[in-house]
Amino acid sequence: MVIEAILSEFGDEVKKISPQLEDQLKDTFGFSVIEQTVAKIVNRLAARILERIITGFLNDPTVLNVMKQIGGRMAMRYKEPRPITIYLYNGQKIEVYSPYFIKVRSKKRRKKRGPNGTGKHVGLSLAGFVGHGSGNFVSEIVKLALLCPSLEVAREVLSERGIEIDVKTIRKYCRELGMLGLEYRGAISVDGREELEGHTLVIGIDGGRLRERKKKRGKRKEGLKRQGYTTEWREPKLFTMYVLNGEGRVVKGFHPVHDATMGDADCVFDILQKYLDALDLGKVERMVFCGDGATWIWRRVEALIEKLGVEEAKTYQVIDYTHAKQNLRKIAELIPERGGKRDRAYRKWKKLLWEGDTEAIHQSICRNLQGKKKGRGLKKWNEYFHANQKRMQYAYFKENNIPCGSGSVESAIRRVINLRLKSAGIFWKRDMAEYFLFLRSQLLSKRWGIFITNVTCRLGKFRKDLSDSEEHIDTGSLPDDEAA
Repeated sequence: MVIEAILSEFGDEVKKISPQLEDQLKDTFGFSVIEQTVAKIVNRLAARILERIITGFLNDPTVLNVMKQIGGRMAMRYKEPRPITIYLYNGQKIEVYSPYFIKVRSKKRRKKRGPNGTGKHVGLSLAGFVGHGSGNFVSEIVKLALLCPSLEVAREVLSERGIEIDVKTIRKYCRELGMLGLEYRGAISVDGREELEGHTLVIGIDGGRLRERKKKRGKRKEGLKRQGYTTEWREPKLFTMYVLNGEGRVVKGFHPVHDATMGDADCVFDILQKYLDALDLGKVERMVFCGDGATWIWRRVEALIEKLGVEEAKTYQVIDYTHAKQNLRKIAELIPERGGKRDRAYRKWKKLLWEGDTEAIHQSICRNLQGKKKGRGLKKWNEYFHANQKRMQYAYFKENNIPCGSGSVESAIRRVINLRLKSAGIFWKRDMAEYFLFLRSQLLSKRWGIFITNVTCRLGKFRKDLSDSEEHIDTGSLPDDEAA
């Protein structure tokens, strides 16, 4: 009956204000102002209804029992209901009383004074809240932070939508959502409905560039308010995955998977393995790894294949054809430019490269180069072409619908890293760069909906239906990191 009373109250308000708004439109022809007025009324109505619903949820005895079960798995105990202001999707703020849980302290240990705020509103987490914001609210805030050129621009856009929030709070939500995502990295980006049966899984790996902000060491100079910082270039490493059908066409139903990290080469391959473990690789017909000639990639690719236990006959390694041609051009430039000899040699080498005949390229290099230039050319051939012969069988790859290029990962680097994190005058602290790399990867791969659903259900999916009896509540599926 409470919701009916709320609807009746707002209905009376709308009936009262509608004639005034109609007259205002006739006088001013300003529909935008009227539209904003009506939106505010609707937002207040939604806030009242949602306040009633969330209050009923938090005060339900059965739900409280579920909270206690989950809290116990996290070594927390229920203390008391506490008032908390929460944000809703439309930017409205409401105050509710939420069950507050605190850490259980060992009786054997001496009680130490610690910082405030070590407790948790388990009920809000169970309902899909991130911090003080609903899942939809935080999703909208973070998406704008990821897409806008700066957090200040994101704040301005939100303000125009009626959501008043400062840059510091936007940054806080980016950090909180990033931390939750990284906690379940890999599994949190898939929903188990990925279609892989009989398809080819293509994995591209490469590195990008951004500038990392580090505080200068040593004592602050006299007269300076701040210590200052350095801004050295770093190479975040990124991978992407997509699926091809038997005819070599991209499967539209499988959204590409992107992720990137500030970690080293071993770190990015550890993350890649988490994603692959979350997929059913047994259904995949073939796996193809694409990249440039960087040795850090291929040494670890072979180790990863062994860890995954995939048959070697089902895996292919491909050096990007464009990168190979660029390296071939560098050798050709060592040939003296007389009578078009250089261009003729390069055209011939490209044909041999496509056919996978790197040995013929080697013989031609020996004939066309002399002295020190010959040594330089042979060194490049040994390090790049001879070492990667099996990864340069382009004619065979093309005939068998295996991609010969790494355009997908190059595109992902541009969209995930360059268009937001590599902008002029932007310097990143390492932890925030990691969050943005991960979150932008989820957004731009069109997996944001899966990611947000998995984040907001991180506790709810670990309990049985709330209609179950208090004596039989299943919390045994909680992940280890949420166990006591």
